[in-house]
Amino acid sequence: MAVIVATALAIGVSGTGAPQTNQERMLAIASTLKCEVCEGESVAQSDSDFAKQARVDIAKRLDQGQSADQIRAAYIANNGANVSLIPASTGVSSLVWIIPVVALVISGAVLIMVFRRWRIRGDVHATEADRRLVAAALDRLPAGSPDGARGVDDADDTGEGSGR
Repeated sequence: MAVIVATALAIGVSGTGAPQTNQERMLAIASTLKCEVCEGESVAQSDSDFAKQARVDIAKRLDQGQSADQIRAAYIANNGANVSLIPASTGVSSLVWIIPVVALVISGAVLIMVFRRWRIRGDVHATEADRRLVAAALDRLPAGSPDGARGVDDADDTGEGSGR
């Protein structure tokens, strides 16, 4: 299970690499910025005038040699922190990054404990008291039971079988 999780994390982290063309870089940056006009859409997804102008502006900034972080910082400075679709990694917003990791670690620890308990309990043997209980239960089965168990004396109200 750990190998599967590690492989999935490695694939998720590695991705396909950084965008190569300015158009791909522009769309990558635009997908991290919220459209001010549309609700729930990024600048890359929206067809509003604001989004179209923002994409043109991002492309111009890339042509001028600005990095993705510089462009995002400029949009955050002009439009506020709410324009970013990437949660900040400081303060209360860091909980967005920390809580899933903590939940994953705790879940893994709980699973390991449960599996260990199951393995330990798998070595259980019947005691003499358990054998007596089974024998008493078999003695109380009706005479014509299909499993060939011993019969019960009808005159005996104590529950003790006559098969002894």
